Amino acid sequence: MKKFCLLLVLCFSFGFLSAARQPIILDSIASGAYHSAPVPDFKSMQDARYYTCIDPSGKKLICFDYLTGKQKETILDLDKVKGVQLKKIIGYAFNSTENEILIWSEKKPIYRRSFTTEYFVYDCRRNYIDSLSENGDQHDASFSPDGRSIAFARDNNLFIKRLDYGTEIPVTTDDPGKHIINGTSDWVYEEEFEETNYYAWSPDSKFLAYVRFDENAVKTATFPLFGKNNTGDKYYNGFYNYKYPVAGETNSTVSVYAFNIQIRSAKLMNVPIAADDYIPRIRFTTNSSQLAVMTLNKAQNTFKMYYLNPKSATSTLILTDKNEKYVDPVYDAIHFTSKNFTYLSEKNGYRHLYLYGAEGGLLKQITSGKWDVTKYIGCDTIHDIYYYQSTEESPVKRILYRVDLKGRKEKISERTGVNDAAFNSDYSHFVQSWSDINTPPVYSVCDALGRDIRTIGKNESLQSELSKFKYAEKIFIKVPAADGEMLNGWMLKPVNFDPSQKYPVVQIQYSGPDLQSVLDKFDFDWEYYLSEKGFVVVCVDGRGTGGRGEEFRKCTYPNLGVLETQDQVATANYLKKLSYVDGSRIGIWGWSYGGYITLMSLTDKSGAFKAGVAVAPVCDWRFYDSVYTERYMKTPNENQSGYDAGSPILRAADLKGRLLLIHGMADDNVRVNQSIEMAEALIKAGVQFDMQYYPTSNHSISGATYRTHLYNRMVDFFIQNLQK
Repeated sequence: MKKFCLLLVLCFSFGFLSAARQPIILDSIASGAYHSAPVPDFKSMQDARYYTCIDPSGKKLICFDYLTGKQKETILDLDKVKGVQLKKIIGYAFNSTENEILIWSEKKPIYRRSFTTEYFVYDCRRNYIDSLSENGDQHDASFSPDGRSIAFARDNNLFIKRLDYGTEIPVTTDDPGKHIINGTSDWVYEEEFEETNYYAWSPDSKFLAYVRFDENAVKTATFPLFGKNNTGDKYYNGFYNYKYPVAGETNSTVSVYAFNIQIRSAKLMNVPIAADDYIPRIRFTTNSSQLAVMTLNKAQNTFKMYYLNPKSATSTLILTDKNEKYVDPVYDAIHFTSKNFTYLSEKNGYRHLYLYGAEGGLLKQITSGKWDVTKYIGCDTIHDIYYYQSTEESPVKRILYRVDLKGRKEKISERTGVNDAAFNSDYSHFVQSWSDINTPPVYSVCDALGRDIRTIGKNESLQSELSKFKYAEKIFIKVPAADGEMLNGWMLKPVNFDPSQKYPVVQIQYSGPDLQSVLDKFDFDWEYYLSEKGFVVVCVDGRGTGGRGEEFRKCTYPNLGVLETQDQVATANYLKKLSYVDGSRIGIWGWSYGGYITLMSLTDKSGAFKAGVAVAPVCDWRFYDSVYTERYMKTPNENQSGYDAGSPILRAADLKGRLLLIHGMADDNVRVNQSIEMAEALIKAGVQFDMQYYPTSNHSISGATYRTHLYNRMVDFFIQNLQK
């Protein structure tokens, strides 16, 4: 949930002031017409001098020079290849020798991150494309390190295609209907551990290790299928069934196997975990006898990493990280070399980078200070220089640094705002992206010290389009919480603001654990349309949000919703004291976790809000998934009072002001039954409210038609209830 909701709330951070020429078009905002153009998907070649990307037509894979930007060669041209004829390329991956390429031209979504497709293999030497398999669509395919094989999943089983012989080897043969998944994730692992691929090649390509999920004890969730989603008789809706463990219920039982490719036999690995523990990642180190298996206990307050030998199945404990509340590892920051590995930990109260020896001994704390490392970017292993992104200058900014093992640190991004980097293979150059609240993203090629070499793009067409409109300028603000803690926020005043008038307010927020809505980063969304319509728009990150250290982000444990609601109420009380705010006309909006806090705020006894819109909200944590909920709330049996205190359903009779409750009926994440149960509670309490369902939409309510309808519905609701 969180990564999606973060994307939504980050769509509220743009302040661009220009001459008035025409009104903002809400339908264009909904369709994404004013979104910035992303940098192309660069893939660094092994020589580090060149990179590849797909050309805009989708028909060519082209190689460019990092320093000059000049085209070196066209590696693949679909109009000129032999073999299978494809219309376009949407994704690709090279083998280790860069003479074969795995490509795909379409996606059929499963859940948020997973998809099936038909993979193809392009042989650069023969200019020939062939199908990976003729036996049905696949997913999560990858080359072996030696480039001679490709592993892939199909119907919950794993297979290996031996490219030298053209043969397809079954790694597992479980019946797809028996609720066993091999090598790819179940629903809750994909959603909350943000991973779909649960197999790993050994560096010598002799073993394929994989996680086996047994879902048989997991309860089934069901939602109805209508319209475009219905595959049955159009006059009778269908149903979708999938395994969805709610808080306190049984998860999949997981185990690890290692498949010996030479003898075609799998061995169960001896991972010392309890039946209800998690295995969020498996990954080989640089040593083929060391399969790193990463585990979390069910309470998620103890992380352990073991090395498993795929031949003997024996295990060795390498790393343990414990926390009084919870551990939320950054798995992408665990990077192995032949000598050591890196790990991000909060052991000193802030998220910092640590270096461990290959066998688990702590060598050094690489970064330190009262700020968080927000991203570990990577390491130049030749010179032992570590690259990272952090909040050292401000929680609302992201700055790039590099540091060596002697502690010599250099800032490699000069622009204030939000910076990110994607390095080439030898860490001599990187593609930098930068923006602030006033500037669309700028993409540049830089050297390892952050000095610009050339600019790739500045979103000139978007800036030209936005220059047609007039905006109020977005400003950063500080808001005191009830306990005096200063909270970060931004404010957008109405176009043609008149300080002698009093305006209605819409508070926009997400408020979820360790995430931020208030960042010095560009985006353009419906808050500017609200500004044009005469609203003051305010966004404040309350307690529990990210970028401010462990104590701040974990203070909501294990009572989600309580402090976050207090902070939104405190924001409303702060705004009421401003001379240009009409304190009787303050509304609140949020999506997913933000929708949850909207409901909590409307049912707060303060009566601070006249109206609110809750999109796809959690309405009681007992209905939400086990991994996310138990991380922050424990189980319902362990924390009944916390679940009760954070339940809008149980507070329905206290709802004050007008509510618009919105939900996609095909939402597999925050299931629509939550809003239905909320509606039932409101009806029983005699409370009037408005509802809007989207029968075929999932959690994102995506697509121009649906987003246009949604945005117009929300704006009309706030106009009717806060301006009339």
